[in-house]
Amino acid sequence: MSERHDGIDEAMLHAYVDDRLSAAERARVEAFLQRDAGAALRVAAWQQQTAALRGHFAPLLDEPVPQAMLAALHRRPAGPWQRAWQTTRRQLPRIAALLVVAVLGAGLGWWGRGALPSGAGTPLPREAARAHLIYTAEVLHPVEVAAAEEKHLVAWLSKRLGTQLKVPQLAEAGFSLVGGRLLPASGPVATSGVAAQFMYENKRGERLTLYVRAGESGTDTAFHFSEQQGAAGFYWVDGGYGYALLGGLDRNRLLPIARMVYQQLN
Repeated sequence: MSERHDGIDEAMLHAYVDDRLSAAERARVEAFLQRDAGAALRVAAWQQQTAALRGHFAPLLDEPVPQAMLAALHRRPAGPWQRAWQTTRRQLPRIAALLVVAVLGAGLGWWGRGALPSGAGTPLPREAARAHLIYTAEVLHPVEVAAAEEKHLVAWLSKRLGTQLKVPQLAEAGFSLVGGRLLPASGPVATSGVAAQFMYENKRGERLTLYVRAGESGTDTAFHFSEQQGAAGFYWVDGGYGYALLGGLDRNRLLPIARMVYQQLN
């Protein structure tokens, strides 16, 4: 990503992931991520990769002090150079682990930006929740194509995702279609690299989104509930596609709507 008109470039996004920005700079980046869904998804993926690396190497930092080092405390003191070498030699595995955490954890974005696909391995619940939170907060532009052009919307998104999409009708639950949009999707599971989002709204202004991502493995059609940063949702996989219905509703209100969506899609 090259320099942007608002001054947020890729270097600044990596600094945000590495927690190397001032409070004012962090606020600028977070405001930018609310406006740019693609950048928000990349940042979420980098944060997930960093957390995974830290979690993998963290146990090394909690290992007990080697017995040989404890025994050395009771032996005759050696010269300063000898003591330094003995300590360094015994600590080499731990030092190496710390260096890996520091380099890969703090600077992961710069090291891996050409080797790893953007958003590699981002779980369906997290990706769907981020898209939900970004676009349901929009007042003037919550969707890319409005419900008035539903036929065009469905044809366009079906072509991009490689399947004939259906738009569930949720009038029975009090929700009507607002419209939808095309979104970037993370890999490697999302072979098409895109996802579709349909948005619904009721008379009280409550919004739901149905997120559809291609390239999912497995056939787990059972509902799974998850809550990400206040966006509650039910998720399932069917026929190579992942589905997520999210909203600000409680679980008991959302479950019958999720069942309604599932029945209409099948």
